[in-house]
Amino acid sequence: MAELIKSLYSASFYIWNNLISVAMTLFQTSPKSAAGGSSYGTISGIYNSIASATVPIATVFFIIALYKTVIQSPPEQQATRFMMDAVKYCIILFISANLWQIMGWVIDFSDGITSAIGASGSYELTMNSTLSSCIDKSLTFPDFSLTSDCIKTYLEKVGCFLIFLISGSTMIFVMVASCISIISSAYQRILKPLIILPFSGIAVALGAGGHDTSRSLWQYAKTFLGYCLSGALMIICIKIGYTLCTTLVNFGLEGQSDIGKCILITVQALVTPVVIAGLVKGCDHMVHQMF
Repeated sequence: MAELIKSLYSASFYIWNNLISVAMTLFQTSPKSAAGGSSYGTISGIYNSIASATVPIATVFFIIALYKTVIQSPPEQQATRFMMDAVKYCIILFISANLWQIMGWVIDFSDGITSAIGASGSYELTMNSTLSSCIDKSLTFPDFSLTSDCIKTYLEKVGCFLIFLISGSTMIFVMVASCISIISSAYQRILKPLIILPFSGIAVALGAGGHDTSRSLWQYAKTFLGYCLSGALMIICIKIGYTLCTTLVNFGLEGQSDIGKCILITVQALVTPVVIAGLVKGCDHMVHQMF
């Protein structure tokens, strides 16, 4: 029976270690190289079909900005503001002509940071010797005899086995659910910058307008950079969450029975994936607050 319980615990740790390794690989996968670069190629085609509208949109908003300059500015400031709008319009045209390369540089910059952060650190869970020893002691049955003490001991051992069976099964369920949540966030981290990338030309074109419309350009730039850097933030969440739950959080095992020690260790092991999954899931909010 002890071997069955230990196999459940080992299976849960095996699931976590392998699935979280997949997630870490996804966190460090560049949107440019995902799926062999086919996704990036598809986005490039969509971008090219929309890019032709960038200059006309920029021109329209430039004309609107000039109109506001004439209407709202005092006569002595009109020439200065006209020059400022014209310079901004020229900058927008230059950026539009090289926008795909610029966005590619932003992705490469973010990939470099993500790779540097993901180069070291541990996140694997294993069955420690204390847990293994406690399971063996709790599930070691004495020789059976028809005495009240022996029957009582057997019933206690069966109760321990059922508790461990439920705990081991719960471990597997929590590990799978947490890893699915983390991997889902990892896929979204790749897809989100690719989804908004084709519309970068329109966002840049809006920058040729006045103050109100140009804010959308900076908002788009911050959002895109945040999505690209979210992989690095998710890796930090996994490493910090692992350290917090396995090192900083330490239940006192002194004076506990063997089954008590097993339960406390199990709770600590269950806390780790739940905390990490919650941190990774909240990365979008953290990115929004940062940028």
